[in-house]
Amino acid sequence: MNFARLKLRHLQCLVMVGQERNLVRAAKVLALTQPAVSKTIAELEDIVGRQLLVRRRRGVELTPAADVLVRHAVAALRGLREGLTLALDQPELDQVRVAVGALPNMAASLLPEAVAALHASTPALRVRVASGTNAQLMTQLRQGEIDLVLGRIAQASAMADLAFEQLYSEPLLLVARPGHPLAVSRRPTLDALAEFPMVMPVSGTLIRHTADAFLLAQGMVPPRCLIEATDTSFAVGLMRRSDAVWFAPQGAVEAYLGRGELSRIAIDTHSTEGPVGLTMRRAGEPSEGARLLIEAIHGVLRQRAAAAASAPAPKPAQRTRRPS
Repeated sequence: MNFARLKLRHLQCLVMVGQERNLVRAAKVLALTQPAVSKTIAELEDIVGRQLLVRRRRGVELTPAADVLVRHAVAALRGLREGLTLALDQPELDQVRVAVGALPNMAASLLPEAVAALHASTPALRVRVASGTNAQLMTQLRQGEIDLVLGRIAQASAMADLAFEQLYSEPLLLVARPGHPLAVSRRPTLDALAEFPMVMPVSGTLIRHTADAFLLAQGMVPPRCLIEATDTSFAVGLMRRSDAVWFAPQGAVEAYLGRGELSRIAIDTHSTEGPVGLTMRRAGEPSEGARLLIEAIHGVLRQRAAAAASAPAPKPAQRTRRPS
């Protein structure tokens, strides 16, 4: 084996292929072309003198030699990142750091509140927020690039070596601009949705599966114009400029609904409710920054619960007496 030829890109590529079990998906995550990934794996096979991948019709499988190499490569890459972080931290040893992946429902409300509360108590704080799909964030979490992920639980196949703590549940909501024909209707129909552009989570994500299953169960025909997006600011901007309808997580839109910038469409979507919480690696203890952020998140939720409990109950509507 010629170690002089071994590069970080070889290990990073093999680890990603091992996680995705698909060259095309691995190339997409790595921002490379599929031929570039294949070439890198071929170079690594030549370096180690072993076959590492077995091509199948629906993807690839790792050989026993590749399984061993992936396990050690993950540990090596994680150790290198931690070492570089510690080296960069040397001039600022008193600074608390945390890297968190946030899905749109958390990035819009809970996470900003928690970070603001944490900064008030811990001024020497450096927070890095990563965005992306659930699968992308779970990959970064598993590789040690981030400390935790906030959002809906990932697919079971993506939860190996990860642990999930449920904080609450929330549904998907159908929302649009104020004054939208469906938003002002008392009894809008699902069939009417097909007449408008629809913004949906990106294909292949668990939350998209939830949205698709809901529409399929209701017998709705596919919308003529479909826009896939995860960026909240883009979706809100589109709502303001068009008659598009957004199938969004409640946490991503509740602030806009509260300010009257968006309106909810009165279609029952309670069946789309799913668990929301934080995901971490099973192995090892959370960093000090991650621990403090988790405490801040729990503190915000306790404050919300206390405020909801102390809020006056809505008065029942008075019935009008009919003249005898």
